[in-house]
Amino acid sequence: MKSVANPHTVLALGVILLLAFWITRLLAIDVFPPFIDEMLHVHVSERAAQQSPFVQADLGRLLTIWWHLIFRSYAAAPIWIARAATVLAVLPGVAAAIGLGRLAAGLWGALLAGLLYLFSAYHQFYERLALADPLSGAALSLALYFAYRLARRADLRDAAAAGIALYVAFLAKVTALPYLGIPLAAALTLRPAGRTWREQGRWLAVALIIPIALIGVTVVGLRLREYDLLTNSLGYALSNRGPVEAGEVFSLSRIADNIARTFDVLAGYTGVAAAGLLLAAVIVLAIRRRLYLPLCLLAPLALVWLSRPQTSRYLLVPMTILLLCGAVALANAVRRRGRAAQVAALGLVLLWGAAQWLPFAWTAARTPLDIPLPPGDYEEYVLSDAAGFGLAEARDYLRPLAPREVLGLLSNCQGLRYLSWQDFPVTCQRVSPNGEDIPTLAALMDQRRAAGVYVVLEDSPYVPAAAPGRLLTVIERPGGRANLAIYDLAP
Repeated sequence: MKSVANPHTVLALGVILLLAFWITRLLAIDVFPPFIDEMLHVHVSERAAQQSPFVQADLGRLLTIWWHLIFRSYAAAPIWIARAATVLAVLPGVAAAIGLGRLAAGLWGALLAGLLYLFSAYHQFYERLALADPLSGAALSLALYFAYRLARRADLRDAAAAGIALYVAFLAKVTALPYLGIPLAAALTLRPAGRTWREQGRWLAVALIIPIALIGVTVVGLRLREYDLLTNSLGYALSNRGPVEAGEVFSLSRIADNIARTFDVLAGYTGVAAAGLLLAAVIVLAIRRRLYLPLCLLAPLALVWLSRPQTSRYLLVPMTILLLCGAVALANAVRRRGRAAQVAALGLVLLWGAAQWLPFAWTAARTPLDIPLPPGDYEEYVLSDAAGFGLAEARDYLRPLAPREVLGLLSNCQGLRYLSWQDFPVTCQRVSPNGEDIPTLAALMDQRRAAGVYVVLEDSPYVPAAAPGRLLTVIERPGGRANLAIYDLAP
């Protein structure tokens, strides 16, 4: 369906939407306390600068590490720089979503896709964190866009661009592998009248051979250098690195629970009514045989539902596709029904943004402890020992004491270290979740007893229950869990 919109109008609209996205995502971006995985990426990039660009390749997030290495996120203001670099990486993905909306439903499709993305509380939260998922998701949005161009032309340059985008997504996070199905979905569903299946097949071959060949060369090349890119990440994604039986993988009750949790996450960020409308949009597109987006949504999502670990950030690409389905379905419904219907649709989206996104963004920027996350996400990002709440308070307490050294015996020690980057040195120790490091950590505190040395000890089963020296204060964290005790190790 060819758009008749003035290209200058489309360009101006896209620029305005991207500027709005950039500004709203950067505002107070460092207010939310650092999450453990964010600081892991920054720390590994620091190690990559000192040792090798392939250090900890088994994390399966090489491009994410390299991205932070380029910006030297670890060197100064680590939280702000790491997150701002992530938002910068997301911009091409936002542009791709707007572009796909235009290809699928003209100017109104572009406008609604941009606004729905802008007003998505889910994206507002996750794409402001220095995680691998936003980088990988942005590349996958580009793959979705270039593959959708097959609806208009069978240009092998588009196939190559889609294939390269898929490889970039994999390099940012290896769990992007299921989205290699994007070119297949395009070839099966985007064939206008008059085009042969041979042309479709040629396009598909280029779009698949490029990423598969690049992935193969990367995996084998790293293996020859004794780096394992796949096993650790895919093992976690499939089985949570634990024993799993085939019957458990295909357990209908567990899959049903995962599906229900996905809807809870969707409704938690969008509201129940909006969640229902987005799902209805998928059904409408399927009924009208516009199957590209529904296929790209449901096939990878089925694999997510089969996996044992379930965390909301795995849904970043499905959430983007859902918003695109909503934008395309709504734009197609109103753009031929006159100005009144179009204004009503625009007003509906703006009203949703004002009711759902604005309070979320305002709270996140001012009182992050009260951020209205779904219960599972609040547990993970606010209440768990992986969260960063309480770290700034520990830094502020220690700063006037001018520590010579601070031992960090807590799960998110790198968060404390980077928050205190300009104030005092923090030495982080390995903290094993099975408690095997407890004797070593207890001996270390005894060895380090000296004036000017302090320890931040987390109340958790992973570290010793107490430290030698004098207890100075206890910093209570949300929910009263994993509180932080600060000890003076002076003899």
